[in-house]
Amino acid sequence: MENRPRKVMYFTDAPYFGGAEKYLELLISGLDRRRYVPLVVTRKGTDLALFTSRLRKKGIETEETALSCPYDLRGYVDFYRLVRRSRPDLLHVNLAGTYDAQAGLVAPVARLAGCRRVVTTEHLAMIGRLWKRSAAKRLSSFFVSRVVSITNSNVSYLTRTHGLDSRKIVVIYNGVDMDELDSVRPSGLRSQLGVDDSTFVFAAVGSLVERKGHRFLLQAFAKLRESAGADCVLAVVGRGEEEPALRELAEDLALQERVFFLGHREDAAVLMRDVDCLVVPSLVEGMPFVIMEAMAASKPVIASRIYGIPEIVLEGKTGLLVEPGSVESLLDSMRSLCSDRELAKSMGRQGRRRVCEEFALERMARETQDLYQLVLGARHS
Repeated sequence: MENRPRKVMYFTDAPYFGGAEKYLELLISGLDRRRYVPLVVTRKGTDLALFTSRLRKKGIETEETALSCPYDLRGYVDFYRLVRRSRPDLLHVNLAGTYDAQAGLVAPVARLAGCRRVVTTEHLAMIGRLWKRSAAKRLSSFFVSRVVSITNSNVSYLTRTHGLDSRKIVVIYNGVDMDELDSVRPSGLRSQLGVDDSTFVFAAVGSLVERKGHRFLLQAFAKLRESAGADCVLAVVGRGEEEPALRELAEDLALQERVFFLGHREDAAVLMRDVDCLVVPSLVEGMPFVIMEAMAASKPVIASRIYGIPEIVLEGKTGLLVEPGSVESLLDSMRSLCSDRELAKSMGRQGRRRVCEEFALERMARETQDLYQLVLGARHS
């Protein structure tokens, strides 16, 4: 390899900042800038202004492209010109959904524009096959050097459902910045909620959309209050299309004084220091960063037994796994931890050790950079 730093263009067409974009921000922050110089490309008209602003403050170059849909010819021309002008050594495409990034068609366009190496990251590969886009994805895969899967569970979906070559797939777990998480101060959440240390605080963090399963959590929390009369509250962090319906459900269940909708919070990771347990009742998830952040803060996790989550949360050791969509399963797990704080604290301690050993940012960045070196050093993709 040449001694000069290699330019890596990162592409995302996500409409808003979510877990996949958090992955991108963390990965870029962990890069060895002596070896790799990042350029982040987003799509025009998205709600990623704060994301790109944070990147620029860190000295990272950002650009926008006009790509809008898989059949946007003018958008492809704009992206082609951007690649030609920027001359990246490698394009890294961030796929929040497996058919994002124009069903992966940015890969052949980048190759045509002179970028000879392409890497993709797959976050939610369990999305079912869409026949029209499936053909485009299979075509684009011929132009991709390597595919990063954030979980082992994704691999079978990538190969069987989406037809990707298993020899190109590399599993690299997400990682969190432990130094940054350890440097934050408590958020004062309990005082904001008007509760003291004797109250058990459950938290749910994520977009308020149907696949996150919040309605099952509210129903389980209502039953917990009824059956045990437990001194507990629920903090719901996030915004989304389901918020009005969830607020109405909370009122119907008479939970107005025990469930707090906090909206979007930039300090969601900080809030983990002031709660007793994170609950992730999702129906679809890859490898949520909020789980790692809670474990890093020595908090136990109750989460659905789906996809990549069991690869993070060890049943009975760092938390409890529940059946997705099961109110009773959620209720039993919430009751167990709410009634046994020593068990909750023990799981939290084990969770922190697990994050330090398996899910640190340094490991994610190192393994990704090793992959870049392999791809850039290869004569053939």
